[in-house]
Amino acid sequence: MRDLLEIREQQAEHSAAGRPLPAGVPWLNEARRLMLDDGRVGLHSGRAALRLLSKVNHRVPLGVPWCGLFVGHCLRAAVPAVDIPTHHARARPWKAWGEDADPQIGAVMVFWHYWQGSPFGHVAFYWAEDEDAFHVLGGNQRDHITIQRYPKDRLVTVRWPEGLARTGRRRYAPPEAAEPFG
Repeated sequence: MRDLLEIREQQAEHSAAGRPLPAGVPWLNEARRLMLDDGRVGLHSGRAALRLLSKVNHRVPLGVPWCGLFVGHCLRAAVPAVDIPTHHARARPWKAWGEDADPQIGAVMVFWHYWQGSPFGHVAFYWAEDEDAFHVLGGNQRDHITIQRYPKDRLVTVRWPEGLARTGRRRYAPPEAAEPFG
């Protein structure tokens, strides 16, 4: 099994395709910074999760899936005045957040788990895509912050922070540039 730090370095190299992120997505820069810094312990436990909770100013039991907590932290760290859903630690509350958008670098993407109408899901940021999947940078992906492939047919919605300019850019990457779904 490859070392976790090696995987993160390869993801940063392959997924960025050698290009800087477009201006206007400071939350994605925060997400990338946390991905490169997260190497030893998943954020579901310990001080790292408590730091995220305090930055978002909400209390969430540490046993709760934290993909939405990660998205909320990145947005709030980059744009302190941004509104985030009340129950932001989970994925589905992000479904009605912000404004409807097309897939683009930095967009918030909500996916379903188990079956399409289930209350379970995942939320992460658009990073790139291939023919069959979106490559999303998110938390609680394999218990870490990583770039992972999510099948396009599991997409529920794409959202953008209300009132902020959109990048309008999509990025394509080979399937092996992200962790496989599953």
